[in-house]
Parts: sequence; C-alpha cells; structure tokens
Amino acid sequence: MQQHLPLQKALAHILTIFDDGANKRRLLRHNYLTFQADTICLLYAGDYSLLRRHDELLLTRALAPGIVGLILPDTAEQFVTIRADSDCDYQLVSHDAFFTQIDKQQAHQQMHTLLLAQITRQYQREELLLGYSSLVAVQGAIVLLDRLEPAIRASTNVADFVVKSTNLSRSIVMKSMAFLRQQNAIEINKGKLTRINHLPDIH
Repeated sequence: MQQHLPLQKALAHILTIFDDGANKRRLLRHNYLTFQADTICLLYAGDYSLLRRHDELLLTRALAPGIVGLILPDTAEQFVTIRADSDCDYQLVSHDAFFTQIDKQQAHQQMHTLLLAQITRQYQREELLLGYSSLVAVQGAIVLLDRLEPAIRASTNVADFVVKSTNLSRSIVMKSMAFLRQQNAIEINKGKLTRINHLPDIH
C-alpha cells in the first residue's frame, strides 16, 4: 500500500531510534527471513513481500521502511515470513527491547499511527478478498495491486500477484482477467497493470 505522509514520518522516527549502524543485516534478493514471535523486524531498505508463513500466501508487497511482526507478546508463533524482492537491510529487535525504547523515547504517537495503518490495511484486504466468488476476488486483488507503490506496481506481473494473493488457480485467474479486459475494465501492458477503468463488482 502506498504510504501516506504521517505513516512515513512515524516509520522514519521509530527506525531512527534503533539505527545505530551496528546491528543491521542484509537479506539478499529471493531469500526468506523467518523470525520468532518475540521478535520484531525493522526494514530500512529494499523491496519485500510479506507472506503468510504456513502456505506463503502473499499478504502484501512493500518498499522499506517498514516494521513487521508486531503481535501480542504471549503469542505462540509468528504468522509471517519476509521474502526479499531486492536486497533488503534489516534489524531484528526483541519485543521487550523494542517497547522499552518506544517508552524511553516517548514514541507512542508514532506507534499509534503505525498500528492504525496496519489495522486499516488488514481490513481493506479482508473487504476486497474474503468471502467472494473467484471473479470478485480477482478484482479485489487487482485493486490491492493498484494501491501499491508505483515502483512495485510497475514491476509486478498482474496474474502472478493475483494468484499469489488469492491462492486461486492460474487458469481461473487468467479467465477472469480475460473477461475484465474484454469489458475494458482493466488495461494491461506486457503483463503489468497500467489502468483500472471500472471494476463491475468493486464499488
């Protein structure tokens, strides 16, 4: 999802708190990062995909900066995996250390903005994808793609994104996309989404 200015400022402020230069690591392109439930991942640079851990369903694609893994401290396991779509610079911080520094630096307003953005993104994804026919789910995934950063959208194959975001078969996705193109609902060039004109089932 494209980041609005308050979220960008909140992320920059929080990441600066932990950026001492000594603890950053690099996740090379196409590699995966899994981490424990009591750990938070701070992403400083790169293009990454956030995947559901048990089946690699695509939850979103994003450009750093980002913060991943904010869950309740007593949760048994982490739910997500990060895949680097370019080389990514990141840092792992324990849950306790993270919130100790948030308190110390009085960054509660920035955390409020970050958490609201993450909750909103989850609600939007559920609104667009859950409980619908395959054709409507395909349209919802296309809307999610359209809302991503322009650089990501321009480099992402539409069919691949929809398949990975919905777990629908490629044949169903291609049939649905062909129908949408026939209706002039979407425009695609070399596999990339260039324009949404109208989507019949998305209001």
